[in-house]
Amino acid sequence: MNKQSLKNHIAVLKRTRDACSSQLDIGTLTELDGVIEGFQGLVENRYSAEEIARLILRALKVIAVVVSISTNIHDFLK
Repeated sequence: MNKQSLKNHIAVLKRTRDACSSQLDIGTLTELDGVIEGFQGLVENRYSAEEIARLILRALKVIAVVVSISTNIHDFLK
């Protein structure tokens, strides 16, 4: 993943956090902030492939929670 892509992903995650922060609980916000910090660390430093894979998995999980909460998708699945 190149640095410009990472910077774009970070910007999108920050905008998502700002837009949805009133709907999210503190645990989800904390995890989202952790993912953002992790991606910022990738821009500044090198990590192993295993650490990057873990960070991507965390990012996908937190994105799923944000989408679920902000769209009330559980109501549609019932």
